[in-house]
Amino acid sequence: MIIDKEHVSFKKKKANNINMVLDLRTLNILSSYVISTSSYIRLSQLLNLKKFIYALNPSTYDTDPDKLKRIIFIKKGLEARLDYNLTDKNFIIECIKSSLDFDVDFIDMENTELNSAEISWVQQMISESLQFFFVYDAADEMIDICTRIKSSDYNHRGDLIREYNNLINHHKTMFREAKSDDSITQLEFSLRPDKFEKCVTETYNILSNPNRRLITGMQGFNEMVHGGLESGRVYALLGITGIGKSITLLNLLYQIKIYNRFYKPKDPTKTPCIFLLTMENTVVETIQRLFDMVVENSMGMVSYNIHEVLRKLREEGRLTLNSDSPIDIVIKYRPNKSIDTNYLYEMCEDLEDEGYEVICLIQDHMKRMRSVYSTSDLRIELGEIVNELKAFAAEKDIPVITNTHLNREAARLVEDDNSKKVDVGLKLGKANIGESMLILDNLDCAIVINVDYDEDGNKYLCMKNIKMREKNGRDYIIQPFVYGSGIRLVEDYYTEPKFVESLHLNRDINSRIVGMKTTSSNVLNTNSMIQNNKNVNSMFGVLENYSLDEEQPIKMKVIKPITFDSNWKKPNITKDSIEELKRDLKIV
Repeated sequence: MIIDKEHVSFKKKKANNINMVLDLRTLNILSSYVISTSSYIRLSQLLNLKKFIYALNPSTYDTDPDKLKRIIFIKKGLEARLDYNLTDKNFIIECIKSSLDFDVDFIDMENTELNSAEISWVQQMISESLQFFFVYDAADEMIDICTRIKSSDYNHRGDLIREYNNLINHHKTMFREAKSDDSITQLEFSLRPDKFEKCVTETYNILSNPNRRLITGMQGFNEMVHGGLESGRVYALLGITGIGKSITLLNLLYQIKIYNRFYKPKDPTKTPCIFLLTMENTVVETIQRLFDMVVENSMGMVSYNIHEVLRKLREEGRLTLNSDSPIDIVIKYRPNKSIDTNYLYEMCEDLEDEGYEVICLIQDHMKRMRSVYSTSDLRIELGEIVNELKAFAAEKDIPVITNTHLNREAARLVEDDNSKKVDVGLKLGKANIGESMLILDNLDCAIVINVDYDEDGNKYLCMKNIKMREKNGRDYIIQPFVYGSGIRLVEDYYTEPKFVESLHLNRDINSRIVGMKTTSSNVLNTNSMIQNNKNVNSMFGVLENYSLDEEQPIKMKVIKPITFDSNWKKPNITKDSIEELKRDLKIV
């Protein structure tokens, strides 16, 4: 077969063109790599592939049509990805095929996704090859200068040594340029055109990824964390002993599973999973709590036979693994102080070998883990643990959630103020962090939690955000527990918001649009209620507190949606209209 070389955009041979002969298997893998849409393949890595493929000497493949076809395919794929900025696999393939005059019979277009191990191998091969190109070209220069040094006389040796030193420094620079480190943590910003465009584009692609934030089933919490739990961030719940930190983590784990139905892992060949590393409650205790949390009116697992238990977990708890609910939950127990943060990397690697991709780590709790730089000073060690969790979150590009204690002063405040029926959660803050302020310094988000009850004895979880690296919409919410359950928080993503802003200060929710600040496409794509809401002025909320008598304000809660037109104004409430409002709005 004769291939028209007009299809091949080989550049003129440069000094770094090299006669490297790639085998068909490697070229097939590179062909799959260039059209793979795995999130592990980033812009910088495609640029490295382009640098690599154009460094090959074109004459090496002139007499081998099979290899030349693959070289053409790879270059056309790079053109589609880098020049036309195509990201959809079907568009990329069509763009490639439209400019070819031969059939692509060397790869299966329907099954081209590489797993994370294969992608890692390709990227390492490219990186090493780029360095090899340089060393290959530099070898003759090194041989020449070394030969002249050995044969020179004393009078000229100084000049040759300086020439040799300059050559070494030049080669060091070439090594640095050829080396490929594609971790997100290694992004480097500069206004130089080559670095500016690459870094800004890379940053935009990362931030615009709809899977970068994991939402929960609580609207108020989503707003508090700026739309969802963001990859690369470390979040911590802080509360006094026995207040429900572990239960809150379990609620977050369950809600992340349920409310991110269309999450796409970075590696399409892996199963996304949330990993709960419990260092306080055993796996048996955790499963027992999970059962009581997700099963309505649970009487405990042992009150049912095993078939009923499994059915209830799958049907009532929606704990299934299928195309409609693809996120798995993995729970492991490790005893107190038995591991340091290095275990997290080993755990991820083990799970990857089992076909998983960890998309969120939940660790319970911080003080039970050791720092790799273990020290007898607990204050310093806790700060180091958070630093190491941050490094892990950034390296794996996932959110990490942990918890720790507040101090004795916080416990005293809770005990004293609960009897006075005030919002004690509002009084808890940075000064109540136990042991170490280094914890707060190194966290991305810190949320103080506390349990409170209304006048009817209904249980609520108070959450106060005392640190957030990004501007957020809310810093204090009170989320109710499901009636009759002391461990399951109300999920209000598909309904009107259920949280309040105070239990004892006569304040309520500010009116706002449903789903505001929540950016995850995973749930928005399935939320028919929001999709069908055509009126942007339609809100779920609570009317302002109106008062006929300043000493006796009327508190009104709306339990059905209210739709106002664009000219809506505050209604004029009189004594005569109270009964009518109660009938129309079902005010309690």
